[in-house]
Formats: sequence, C-alpha cells, structure tokens
Amino acid sequence: MRWFEEFRSVLGHDNDGELGRADLVALAARGILSMARRDAKGNMVLPPGVLIAVTAADGSLETLRGWVKDPATNKEIDARLLNERVDAADLPARRWTVARGDKNGLEVVDDPDPVVAVLVVEGGDRHGDRFPVGPGRREWRVGRGRWHGDNRLPNDIVLAESAPWLSRGAAVLRRAGSGFEVESRAQGEFLVVIPRDGTPRRPALTASGRVPLHVGDALEFHDGNDASIRLRVEAPPEAAEEAK
Repeated sequence: MRWFEEFRSVLGHDNDGELGRADLVALAARGILSMARRDAKGNMVLPPGVLIAVTAADGSLETLRGWVKDPATNKEIDARLLNERVDAADLPARRWTVARGDKNGLEVVDDPDPVVAVLVVEGGDRHGDRFPVGPGRREWRVGRGRWHGDNRLPNDIVLAESAPWLSRGAAVLRRAGSGFEVESRAQGEFLVVIPRDGTPRRPALTASGRVPLHVGDALEFHDGNDASIRLRVEAPPEAAEEAK
C-alpha cells in the first residue's frame, strides 16, 4: 500500500491540464511499482489487480474524474510500467475511484476482487448476458453455444444459442496491457471492431490478425447482411460509490 498526497499541479495552474494529468500518471505508476515483489527466481511480480483510489478537493474533482475516464491516462501508465521492464502480459488490471476529500491524494492497493471489464451481449437469444472478466486469465474463447468449434473446448463467452450464421469458434479475446486484443477465427471477415472513437476495423484483414479493443468499444459479429450480435466492452463496476 502506498499513499501519495499533494499533487503538484492537479489544482490546475496549467490551462490544458497536461501537467496535472502527467502527475496523476506518474503517481499511479509509482504506486503500482511500489507493490512489486520478487519471486524465487528474482523476477518482478506485480499483483494481478490494483485499485487506485483518488481523493480530490472540490476545485479539481470533475477534472480528475475526466482524466481517470480518459483511455489515454491508462495508456500512459502502461507505457511507464513497460519502460520499467514490466512485461506486457504482467500489467495488473486496474480500477479507479474518485471521491471528494479535503485535499488531493492517491492510494494504490491490492484489488481484492479485480475485474478488467464487463462484456455485455446485445442482440440474439442471449441479449443482456454479462460476462465479468478478471486478470486471472489471459484468453477467452467467444462463439455460439457451449463448444468452441470442433476442438471441444468450451466457449467462455457464449454470444447466442440459435444463430446459425454465428460460428461456434468465432473469436478469441486476449488481455493486452490494460485493454484487450481480439482475433477473428471462424467468423473471418464478418467480425468488426467498432471503436468508441475512430474507424471500424476487421481483425481478419490486419497483418497481425488482431485488433486492439478497449472499454467503450464493441465487437460486431454479423452474417454479411442484416443479422448481427454485438459484444460491448463496459468499464468494471466501481469498488466504492463515488462521492456526489
């Protein structure tokens, strides 16, 4: 556990907020690194998930909430951790809370029940199903019905039971830093990543066969015409209710 107080510029003496967010990023990364331990072979080991609790004075509460919700903030934290030779596969999942306090501060602690994201099915006969995904795994199989194609491995995320155009072994979702990447398998070109901001992309048409996926994005599985099912990526639930 580490507690950092008195952000140098979070109170906003800088009009565009760049300095303030840089402080937030630096303190969060430092707090995460302070939790590292060495295993029997001397390798750095970070907890699978962390909770970053930010306390904000009234004048900076909304600004800090905006920075925490901005995906760029987590990307910058990832970059700092990677620069410290943390393997991308070992980056801990992280959740944030921002609450009102007497002064600005930041605490990084082990997350007792870490959740990376919640995947929500939209459309089809499993509409509304929710799949919380945590940091204990690196890969999730996605498709129609119980089994992932013909290899008799179970689907971790069942999109539908009775959509014949949807492949049983449609795709695989993998952890990638603080986000994900998706690989289209039997669904081929009929899988599209719909980003919250930006241009839709088809993993099957990229050089790597994979496309990054972040909170706020969605996966669209379709039949080439009008039938489709989406898997939306939602932020994990807050560990504690934010002060109003």
